[in-house]
This record gives sequence, structure tokens and C-alpha cells, in this order.
Amino acid sequence: MNRVSLKIVGASGQGINSIGEVLAKGLKRAGYCIFGYREYPSLIKGGHAGYQIDVSDTLLGSSERRVDVLVALNYHGLQVNLPDLKEGGVLIHSTQGWKFGKEEETLLRERKIRTVLLPVEAILQKLGAKPIMGNVLIAAFVWKVLGKDREALKTFVAQRFAKKKDLLEFNMRCIDEGYDFSDPAAGAVSIPLPPPQEQWKGHLLLTGNHAVGLGAIHAGVRVYAGYPMTPSSPILTYVAEVQNKTGMAVKQAEDEITAAQMVSGAMLMGARALTATSGGGFDLMAETLSLNGLIENPTVFILAQRPGPATGLPTWTAQGDLLMAVHGAHGEFPRCVMAASGSQDAFPIMAEAFNIAEEHQVSVIVLTDKQLGEALYTQQPYDQTQTQLRRGKLITDPAQLAALKPADRYDPSVPDGVSPRWLPGAKAATYCAQGDEHAADGSDDEGAANAKAQMEKRMRKVETLRSSLPSPECWTADSGQWTVAREDESFDLLLVSWGSNRTVIEDVLKDSSFAGKKVGFLHYTYLWPLKTEVLERLAKRAKRMALVECNAQGQLGRLIRMECGLEIKDKILKYDGRPFFYDELLDRLSPLRSPEPALSAGEGS
Repeated sequence: MNRVSLKIVGASGQGINSIGEVLAKGLKRAGYCIFGYREYPSLIKGGHAGYQIDVSDTLLGSSERRVDVLVALNYHGLQVNLPDLKEGGVLIHSTQGWKFGKEEETLLRERKIRTVLLPVEAILQKLGAKPIMGNVLIAAFVWKVLGKDREALKTFVAQRFAKKKDLLEFNMRCIDEGYDFSDPAAGAVSIPLPPPQEQWKGHLLLTGNHAVGLGAIHAGVRVYAGYPMTPSSPILTYVAEVQNKTGMAVKQAEDEITAAQMVSGAMLMGARALTATSGGGFDLMAETLSLNGLIENPTVFILAQRPGPATGLPTWTAQGDLLMAVHGAHGEFPRCVMAASGSQDAFPIMAEAFNIAEEHQVSVIVLTDKQLGEALYTQQPYDQTQTQLRRGKLITDPAQLAALKPADRYDPSVPDGVSPRWLPGAKAATYCAQGDEHAADGSDDEGAANAKAQMEKRMRKVETLRSSLPSPECWTADSGQWTVAREDESFDLLLVSWGSNRTVIEDVLKDSSFAGKKVGFLHYTYLWPLKTEVLERLAKRAKRMALVECNAQGQLGRLIRMECGLEIKDKILKYDGRPFFYDELLDRLSPLRSPEPALSAGEGS
């Protein structure tokens, strides 16, 4: 894979994101595939932050630990991120009079790093421009280092600031100054990009949260209620920004309990409604989740994961809430848990979540994480013609409504556990939807026989749901191209994972170091009820297996062992708040290329 990596670092509020977005959008328009990754502290302003862009002529969905170009907007970035540079990399900074220490000088010399002092403040003073203009100035210099055309950047910036005529002239002058600047001490510096590809110009450039929001709109969501909590907040922001176009009712509730209650009420009344939160907010929603389990009310919750426990690392990533999604909330009741893996499936997964919720009259929990939600993906435009609207046993026909009896709503004799559903206010028999155990018509009934019958009715949905869900997908990379693997294939190495790990695993397994090895990748989208048949067949033929997860316990591995007894001994686990990086995962997979058994312990590097 031809890849060039850029990283802009500094304090939050210095314009790091602005520089990154200008470069990312400009390079995508120039014909490159982009993957963006953000790091920032849980502060409004200050602290140390970074925006990384990986650029390629082929599809990529991951970041590297080492970068080719580092732009340090302050001295702290010079101190912290200098080791991130590759051999032959370029360091661009604007800290006048900075002196590197002995260790830093040694690193610069050994890695042949070229250093450029870009006097941003002095150039802006000469132009009479405000400090915020420094973002465009820096972007223009990086644009030149990458060997891209000046006029292409000007055209893009002109379109971006078309409505701000007073700023446009200054931006053009900043582009010229940045593009023309040369540090006499460094001379000409360049990091060549691979040849651009026309196909990427027509692709979308969007975050995972943006894809989720679009998917919710396409799924027919009419009500969104939420309370801001990183990393789910951008979904609320996006649907609020476009609500005048979509007609969606968007409400920022006073807390997560209220948000869960609002969407549950809207779903009971027949409107597709959605909420999103993170771990602590989901804790507060758990009682409502349990209520929906009893009254068999279809609902959809997005659980955007970040590291816990407690507040934990609120602006970093993790996959530590899988077991909570499966087991959270009191009592036993059926539910569906599924996970998006990137921009490709974050769009269609929302429609499927609502279809499953309504067909089986259960709550569906869609797992995302900070990495997926805030990563920047290059995405082919979505196919909007394939989505189905399936509402299950919702009765709307007047003749069928007239024939209903109150006891039809929770009839314990239905073979699949899913009974007819009709909306309050319809011209039909009345039933109760309330939080005490109920008889078939929803009225309070604490009898032993009724309690047993209603529990068994609800739990029959588990097998009904399990049988209807797709099996996990198994893929294999052949000559750098992904193909669907046969269920009877034998592998030298079989990787098992879920969620946002998918895109980095796909990048890694296309590496030439795996040539000559038969490697499979089993990816779980539908995590509960868990289907293990395909995994069990493949496990019998695999010389070696490894579990890849961003949590400390190997939570998917635990569910697999609980459901079928299969223990995946080799575990590649990460739980430091950072995602798997491309070169990091490549290194950690290296010992597993031999057929010898491996230790089951993970590490939290």
C-alpha cells in the first residue's frame, strides 16, 4: 500500500482541525483516498491535540503510528511528537529560537529528518492578517511539500470561503506566501505522493457519526432525542443541523433518562425514534431498556463507546461496553446487539436496526466507538435504492384492526414469541402497556402460571431472532483483494473481531508480508444473539486463531466461550484509549504467522 501520513499537533483551539480539514478535503478532491484520525483532551481549549491524515491512491481505513510530515504548532508538539516521524520525514514548526536537546538532535540525525522553521507570525504581520489566517498559510506550505498544484488549493479555498468575501483575498495571499516560502537552512523539501486516481474525486469524505446520522434519516427516523455525551454528540449535532430539511423532530433532553423515555414513547406511538449516548448515559437508560423488554416495545439505542469505568477517558476510544450492551438492565428479556465497523456499514445498519426492532418487538443496541464516530473516511456514495422498510406484525389495516382482541397483544401462545402490535389510538381493542408483569391484554397479573408463560413467550424471541440474523462474514485477502471465504476453507491464521477494528485489519492483511499465508478474517456485525456455527466450522480447520479487540477482557471471546465453549487462546487486546494503528497491528500479528500455539494473555500497549 502506498501511504503518506501527515500529523498536525498543538493545543486545542489553535486551528489543528481547520488545517487538517483543508488538507484532507483538498487532497480528496485531488484524487486521493483519505483516512483521518483525531486525538484531543477533554478540554474546551488547551491541552495537547492532534489531527492525522493518511493519504493513499488505494482504499485505506487506518492510521500509522509514524508519520512522514509533522506540523507542530507549539513547542509542546516538538517535545512530545518528534519521535512520531519516520526516517526521512519532514518537521514543520513555527517556534522561533527553539533549541533541540541532545537526544532530539541525535534522533533528527539518525532518522535524517528535515526541519523547516515556518515563521507564521512574521508572515501574517507582513500581510496585516489575523492569527487565524495562519491555518491557511501552514496548509499551503504543506501542500507544496506534497508536490500539489497551487491553483488547485486556491480553487478549493475559494469555494470554501465563497460567502466570506472579506476573508477571501487574505486567504489567497496566505496561500501564495505559504507556497512561496523556503527555509534557507532546510532548502527544498518534499514528500512525494503516489499518482492520484480519478475514482476518489467522486467519493464522499465524512465521519462515522455523519454516516450514522445519514443512515438514521434514510431509515425513516422522525424523532431524535438525546443528551450530549462524547463520542455520540456529533450525531445529535448533525441531525439538528439538517432538521429543517428532513422534518425530523430533534430534542436535546435534560438528561439521558428523559431521552430514553421520549424515544420509547414515540416508538410506542408508531414513529421511528432514536437516541444515542455513551457508557454512563447508557447506564441511566437501562431502566427504560428493561421496561421496553417487558412491554415488547421496539426501540433503537446507539451506544458510542469510550474508555471507562466512570468518566474514564471521555475523548478516547474503546470497545469495553459489549458485555453491558448484552447484559445491561435488570431482568431477562430478548434484545439485539449489533456493531458498525466504519462508514461503509454505518449507513445501512441503521435501517436494519429499526427493521429488526419492529419485526421482533425488541430493543436493538447499535455499538459504535470514538474511533469509528470521529474518524474521517473516504466513502463511495451510498446506494439508497436497496433499503427495505419492514415493520413486522404492526397492524394498520382497518379490517384486521377491528378483528383484534385485547388479549392478542401479549398472547403467550404465539409460536415465535412475536404477537400482533397495533398503535394507541387506532380503531381497535384497547390493551395496557405498563411495567408490572401482565396478562395477555397487558393488565396486571402476578400469578405464577402467567409469569412463566409470559417469560417463555418473550424468551422464544431469542431463537426466532438468532435464526433470522446473518452469520458473521469471513473474508480472505488474495493478491491484495478481499473475497468472501468459503465456510469449508482452511486457514494458516484466522482472525476474529468486531466493530471498528475491521478497517485496520483489512489494511493489515493486504500487506505483502502475508504473501504465501492463507489468512482469514471473521467479522461479527451481529453480536447478540450470537451465532457461532460458522466460527466453529472454521476453527476446526484453522491452524491458528486470534481474537482482536479494544478491551481488556476479550469480551467477544467471552461471549463465544459462553455460547459454544470455544476458547480462542491467542488474544491481541488493546485498552489504552487508542485504536489499533496499522503498523502496530502488523507488528503484533507477526508472532502469529507460525503455527505454534500462543499465550492467551493480552497486553495494553
